[in-house]
Amino acid sequence: MAGDDPNYAHLVGKILPQTFSVGFVVLSYIVSYVGALTTLELLHLRTSRRGAYNWYLLFGSSVSMGGIAIWCMHYVANRAIILADAGPDGQISYSPGYTTLSFFVPIAVLLAAFSLLGASETVNKVRMCFGGALAGLAICGMHYLGQAGISNYDSVYSTPHVAGAAVIAVVASITALAVFFALRAAWTDSWWKRATCAIILAGAVSGMHWTAALGTQYRFRVRKIGFQQNLSAKQTVIIVIVFAIVACALLLCLALLAQRRRAQQSDRAQQVVLACAIFDSRGRLMVSPDGLVPNQKITRTYLEQSFNDVFCASHPVFLWIYRTSRNWSSVVDLVPGMKKHIRALTAAKASQPGSHSSLHSYDSSYSHGVAGDNAVTFRELFCISASALAAQIDEPLENIGVLYDEILNTGATKPGGRPPPPKDAEGGSLPSHPAFGRGQLLFVVRRANAVEAANLQASGYRFAEVQNVVDIMARSMQVEREELQTHIANLQSYSTDEHILEPGVHVTCFAIRACVKGGFDVLVQKDAKNLLPTVRLPVSHLSKTGLDTIQALDGMSVATCLATLRNSPTLSDDPAHVFITQFYDALVALADQVAEPFFQDATLISKPITAPCRGTGPGSPPGLATLIAFRALVPIQTRAPMGQLTYSPLALFNTQQRVYKNSPDHGIFARTTYREFAGIVSSGGASSSARSTRASRHISSNPKQWLEFRRSRCESGVGEDKGSSQTSLGGILVSQSVVVDVTEAQSDVSMEMHVWGTVGDAMKEEGDVVTFVNELLAACVPVS
Repeated sequence: MAGDDPNYAHLVGKILPQTFSVGFVVLSYIVSYVGALTTLELLHLRTSRRGAYNWYLLFGSSVSMGGIAIWCMHYVANRAIILADAGPDGQISYSPGYTTLSFFVPIAVLLAAFSLLGASETVNKVRMCFGGALAGLAICGMHYLGQAGISNYDSVYSTPHVAGAAVIAVVASITALAVFFALRAAWTDSWWKRATCAIILAGAVSGMHWTAALGTQYRFRVRKIGFQQNLSAKQTVIIVIVFAIVACALLLCLALLAQRRRAQQSDRAQQVVLACAIFDSRGRLMVSPDGLVPNQKITRTYLEQSFNDVFCASHPVFLWIYRTSRNWSSVVDLVPGMKKHIRALTAAKASQPGSHSSLHSYDSSYSHGVAGDNAVTFRELFCISASALAAQIDEPLENIGVLYDEILNTGATKPGGRPPPPKDAEGGSLPSHPAFGRGQLLFVVRRANAVEAANLQASGYRFAEVQNVVDIMARSMQVEREELQTHIANLQSYSTDEHILEPGVHVTCFAIRACVKGGFDVLVQKDAKNLLPTVRLPVSHLSKTGLDTIQALDGMSVATCLATLRNSPTLSDDPAHVFITQFYDALVALADQVAEPFFQDATLISKPITAPCRGTGPGSPPGLATLIAFRALVPIQTRAPMGQLTYSPLALFNTQQRVYKNSPDHGIFARTTYREFAGIVSSGGASSSARSTRASRHISSNPKQWLEFRRSRCESGVGEDKGSSQTSLGGILVSQSVVVDVTEAQSDVSMEMHVWGTVGDAMKEEGDVVTFVNELLAACVPVS
């Protein structure tokens, strides 16, 4: 049976003198620092109060702070206390119950403190004070609860030291956490700054402990012999060391993961990458805790078919993926088959003698030049990367966003700087080419509402002000800061509501300029590249009087039209005078908007042209606006405008007219896409009936939405024929519901985009209706 040890009876009731082991004092601070640093690293990764990801981080940071920085430090520090005359067996020992309780109490208090501090992008001073005070009280509470667990000594405290220790714990905790969260909100909390904050936070724990320890005396109570229920100092230290090792391992894992992400991003700066730019209602950009936008590699590089085959915004492949991003439902069910197809190509490449292709890399079959159509393979890789990007942000593919109409060159020769793009003879920039940056970055863009933004934050992302993260992103992408900031500003503008003409009558300028590498550029609005420079007339439709006036000015230049309208002899109450005044004012405003000498020589197209405009409701297809157009062939040496206008590839501009919300062209594109890829991916294992069912869901269309834009009028109609309704629009046969079976699709696998010629040609899929761009181009460049 257990009983009192007679060898220590003479010490009962006496206060024993104490000394300290310097080694354990230093070790206790190191343990506290490891725990504090782990805590700040985990808090740094938090992005919201919601989501399992953030709750894991919250709980982990509470355990690392309460269990390691405070609890472990306390018992290592107490191991430094050497009580004279007590001998090796008379040193401090602990009650298991109190020891266990002292572990969980600070964790619970810190859980409340860190929850109060939150994970927002702004620092709330009141929350910071209360949260820091709770953290300080957790340190104090654990210390004295642990002291109460000493089984063989009674602790005698000095009130001034108790008060001083509490002040040190609270003030130092508030200071450390306030500095950390302020740096975090400004995105300037680099690793060495977090390490510095951890020094202060560990100082709060150690400072409180040793201030209290200097005011504590130990009165010997009793020592039991026989069955021992107490934990010796050595046993406690062993437990503490285990926890410290776990914290060190966690820190090492976090460091290795961070280094891996940095290396991955450095590699991706040299590759073709798809990134996601999501903005919240305040215009903040969604980024990872590292300050980077979510991204996925498409391929190592775009394989050029010829010297002039530069992957840019006018390239047919880019135009295809641009349309795809406006119609994700046309490819969402084809992605699994695309993955299997790419794997099959990769396996075929790997099986060749001397091949080093990786079976785990989707793009190896493309990057290593596997036999086949590189354009098809690249488009498959784009869809696969988009699907992976959607999974990365935990969103369906349909919600990932739409492709931005510019490509950003990344991976400059010297990180942190890059040479400016070359200028052509006209002063404009030549098409982007990887020679000035080995990588190319494509962005899908969208704007998230409050609920969507909260869900994304719960998934582990933060919304940051662009100026706070642009330096981090520029270093990672290896581009100039100013260039990236301008690009992101354009992305932000692009993510707003869809730019489209308003209903009514518009006076516009259709000015095209030949490109050095072939094709044409067209003059467009800089902040809405799908729109020509236009001025709206204050009329809802073009009356007969207005039409007669326009026809009378047919073929006249802008200068001549202005002079003719200014000298018109009509009376003020004549209806023609009202239109002439309106037309004159609109033409003057358009001349001010274009502000280029060539515009004075632009000639009028007397026949009004219809163009898509905003529909009558959110779910309605685009309506029709009337354009009174002036055409101009701009000399190739003309410089790019400096105002609110710019030149954009004509092929891209024409494609943009087909992708408006609820446009009937989406149905045409979906059918074409399915017919092209169904046979390629049919070996993926899906049954023909299942694939046919999915196809019917994607390519069914409402015949009322089919529109044909003609030079003189727009007409739509549906004729029914038993099971399906069909209509012929200018030689284009469409149907109300089309189901393409795999067996039929396999006979059409050779179907490709038919515009692989000049990169400047307007892209037009088989069955696409003629857009107003084709009509304007025909008026500018008549076909002989």
